[in-house]
Amino acid sequence: MKKPFDILRYRYVALGASGLFILAGIILFFVLGFNTGIDFGAGYSERVSIAPAGLSVSYSGEGTAVLSVDSRVLSLTIRTPEGVEEHVLDPSLYPTTDDIARELEALGCDTVLISSEKSGNLISGFGYPATLSASPFIVNFATDTVDVTIEDVREALSGIGSVNVQTVGFESEAIYQIRIPVEEESGRAAAESLVNSALADAFGAENIVVMQSDFVGPKFSSSLFRDSLLALAIALVLILGYVALRFRLAYSISSILALAHDVFAMLSFVLIFRLEVSSTTIAAVLTIIGYSINNTIVIFDRVRENIVKAQGGIVNVDGIISLSVRQSVTRTIMTSLTTLVAIVPLAIFSTGDIKLFAINLTWGIIAGAYSSNFLAPAFLHYFHRLFPVDKIKEKKEEEEYSLV
Repeated sequence: MKKPFDILRYRYVALGASGLFILAGIILFFVLGFNTGIDFGAGYSERVSIAPAGLSVSYSGEGTAVLSVDSRVLSLTIRTPEGVEEHVLDPSLYPTTDDIARELEALGCDTVLISSEKSGNLISGFGYPATLSASPFIVNFATDTVDVTIEDVREALSGIGSVNVQTVGFESEAIYQIRIPVEEESGRAAAESLVNSALADAFGAENIVVMQSDFVGPKFSSSLFRDSLLALAIALVLILGYVALRFRLAYSISSILALAHDVFAMLSFVLIFRLEVSSTTIAAVLTIIGYSINNTIVIFDRVRENIVKAQGGIVNVDGIISLSVRQSVTRTIMTSLTTLVAIVPLAIFSTGDIKLFAINLTWGIIAGAYSSNFLAPAFLHYFHRLFPVDKIKEKKEEEEYSLV
């Protein structure tokens, strides 16, 4: 029978490439550290949109008037002693800010048209629902004509110390996530004021919409980071125990080393490309651990089956390992490709935490398939000599191998 492709021939190349990649990650960890998100780094986080003001609205009539937004549709609720009137300004009926301004005027509001925008591009922020008064309330609308880049935002915030700025979604949408280190809850208001004042000075207060703000204290962030590491450790220990019960010790050690490679390869990838480390990253790592161990167990199970088939004769374990990988490679390719078909579009077209999770998962799938087919067999090659995979008579590595 034709000798199977010898995957172990490339074990030194595989181990060397993985070692260099992980070494690069370790060096970057000590030089730059992780780019921790708000989950693992104490501080204040704010998501803002730089969107032009479309119109200002005020109300001095009888009762109270409240502007609210639902799915980018503006509505006005007027409460008087006679009852409640609710008016929905649907974009299909009021397609521009001009149309909205005229309708609000007809309903008793005082409006000033600032710019003509599409009403379907309404931006909702912390100001809603807004109780109108004699003081004008600014209504903002997204537009593709905003000439603002992430570098402009960083320049605007450069005077307030260490600030991290990231684009959310497409750059043309001008939505940015801003993070600033804050050690205590008492410093949140000051940080918020500093950020918003700097943005207002650069782009105009009427063009700034705060969409989301969060604060994570140092005690919570350190606790969350510690719990995440504990979750990783528990997952690895449980997997080691499971594989040790199902297989012999050589398989267990080999599989856990391959999993450790996947974790370090993922973290090195995050360090090299300066991706944010958050609870989403931990979720991706745990997902990849389950994905990778499944593929490794399939290959090791095939190794064990092939050894059983060869019982009674002289066995070349290295040959069986290579044959088992070859028998499983089609399954590995199909499983990886079908998963990537679902994940890659999310990595390209989604935004925020979903995009980050998809990017990490894409790399993890590639690294997991690589470790299952190159590194785990290489580890098994070494460890079966210390802890034999079965009670077999092994023939020399250089001799011809055949399996019926």
